[in-house]
Amino acid sequence: MKKKSYIIFTLDDQRYALSVKSVKNIIRSVALTYLTEAPDLVFGLLNLGGTFIPVINIREQFALPQKSIRVSDRIIIAEASSYTVAFIADSVEDVMELAQEPLDQSVDIFPGMEKYFIGISRQNNATVLIYDINTLFPEQMVKHITEELNYIEAPT
Repeated sequence: MKKKSYIIFTLDDQRYALSVKSVKNIIRSVALTYLTEAPDLVFGLLNLGGTFIPVINIREQFALPQKSIRVSDRIIIAEASSYTVAFIADSVEDVMELAQEPLDQSVDIFPGMEKYFIGISRQNNATVLIYDINTLFPEQMVKHITEELNYIEAPT
C-alpha cells in the first residue's frame, strides 16, 4: 500500500489528516477579525501580512460543539480549490507518512460526514480520518465566501 505525507491535527479527541501538499503554513493562534456580516461558515478573518484570509469554521463542518479560540490552538492555512483558506485545529501533532485504507462500517463518523473523507489510517492504535480539503471546502463555497468578504469592510 502506497504511503503519502499528511499533517495530523486534532479536533477534540479525534485525529484528522490532511495532505501536506494542501498546507501552506501552520501558525500559533492569533487574534482574528470578527465580522458580524460574514457568511455563517466564516469564523473570522486572519490578517497575514496585510492579506486577509477567511478562517472557515471547520467545527461546524464536522458538526462538533463550538469552542472559542484558545492560545494553544493552531491555525492551518491551506489551499482549497485554488483559494487560500484557514481553519483552527486544537493541535497539530506531526507530519507523517500514512497508508490510506478505504472507509469501512467500523469507523464511527457523524452521519453525513463520510463525503469529506477519502480514507482512514491507524496511528498508535488510534484512528486517523484522512480528508480531502477540496471536498470539505468545495470551490463554489470558498468562491462564494471570498466574494462575500470582498464586499465587507474589515474593521481597522
